[in-house]
Amino acid sequence: MLQEQYYKDFKIPFVLGRANYICQKNNTITCEMGMCFRDPRRMCYDKSKCSLCPYQIAKEKCLSSPYSNLNYSYYLSFYGNDSKANAGEQQNGFKEVLVLDECHGCEAELLKQCTVKIDDLTLKFIGCTDVKIPDRRVSDLEKCRWLTNEMYESARANFLYLASQLKSLTKLKSTKEYKKLASKYSTVGTMVNAISMTKEMFDKGETIVVTHDSEKIEFKMLHCNKLFAKCMGSRANRFLFMSATVLNCKSYVKDIGLDEKLVEYIECDSVFPVENRLIHYSPVGSMSFKNKEATLPEMIKKIDKILKENRDVKGIIHTVSYDVAEKIMNGLAFSDQSDRLLMPRGMTKNLTLDVFYNSDKPYVLLSPALMEGIDLKDDLSRLCIICKVPYANLSDKWTKTRMEESSEWYTTATCMNLIQMTGRSIRSETDFAKTYILDKDFMTLAKRAIGIIPKWWQDAVIID
Repeated sequence: MLQEQYYKDFKIPFVLGRANYICQKNNTITCEMGMCFRDPRRMCYDKSKCSLCPYQIAKEKCLSSPYSNLNYSYYLSFYGNDSKANAGEQQNGFKEVLVLDECHGCEAELLKQCTVKIDDLTLKFIGCTDVKIPDRRVSDLEKCRWLTNEMYESARANFLYLASQLKSLTKLKSTKEYKKLASKYSTVGTMVNAISMTKEMFDKGETIVVTHDSEKIEFKMLHCNKLFAKCMGSRANRFLFMSATVLNCKSYVKDIGLDEKLVEYIECDSVFPVENRLIHYSPVGSMSFKNKEATLPEMIKKIDKILKENRDVKGIIHTVSYDVAEKIMNGLAFSDQSDRLLMPRGMTKNLTLDVFYNSDKPYVLLSPALMEGIDLKDDLSRLCIICKVPYANLSDKWTKTRMEESSEWYTTATCMNLIQMTGRSIRSETDFAKTYILDKDFMTLAKRAIGIIPKWWQDAVIID
């Protein structure tokens, strides 16, 4: 969505992943599974195979332009590993300046490069039936050794086998069989790359957090400070990091792995008039795990009241979890406001958002997953309701490990998400919207976050 915004505002060409384009040789499959897979080593580089490939056309237009507009996921998958693209395209990817917009999300995107999730169904699907997930009682160190040796070798062998199968495409009997094979190839390739990167970092002594439950095992690097130099640091001469929510610059530089001596900080106040972006702290109760159920009935009443007071405008309700979103949806089922609520989710997310964007009806988005990356400018949102302070889930082992290492990191991450939520509806100097924070726990956060929350944001908060 942010890429489309850049294209609309500045006409900077962009390209998405192959799965977003329909293959011109077979309109029942995407370019991710298209004709290019006949020779997986060459992918889309041979134009004679598919001269009208929409993915290839979009990619060439984007990468041949002096200015390219790529999301983090695509950039890292294409340029993050020098073995993934040929030398010419690697050279085309080098820029004098690389701009990292919304750079507060860069750490999470880099860490995805060293995150591997495995369960028994995945092993069966990709054909790695010769390996078994270690017993949960095995040490995390041994589990990492299993991943970087036995699992890596099995996945790599299957990747090479699937590549040879795809070369003999003419022997396949049906599109269904081809889709299944191409899907396996893509899944195994992604896994091999992630394990390979994890193996490299593990061998260098980096900490890998292992989460192992009854359903799956996950490996994730604790820090990304070695990954930026490897995946992005050689791709440009200069880097411009931009975000409204880099709340602690020195910590950010350390987390990303930059040399502080080479970094210059530029901080600006908000140019958006404070009267256009007022944040009403109107608590109805605590939305902590132990208090959530007791608070929700009053929360639903308050939301109903706010919706009725703003019945003619579009807006967004941030819920932090789908559980809370569903309970609000069900709690408002008999309200005359219920037909305004839309919950973008799963396969119908984009369709639901299209309905919201294109309708004159005052719909209100209800979601835990729209904290950032969505542009609700002007009349697309005059109302923002925050049901819960967006604390990261401490039942997640990686989050808990980071929090135990630095409670300031945890508080900063929460403030970052909260500020991102309030920014969905205020997009320019002339834009305006009402924002409500209904969770009593905001005050606890505010006390902990003294010196972290920027003054320009604090100035907009009023207590009802």
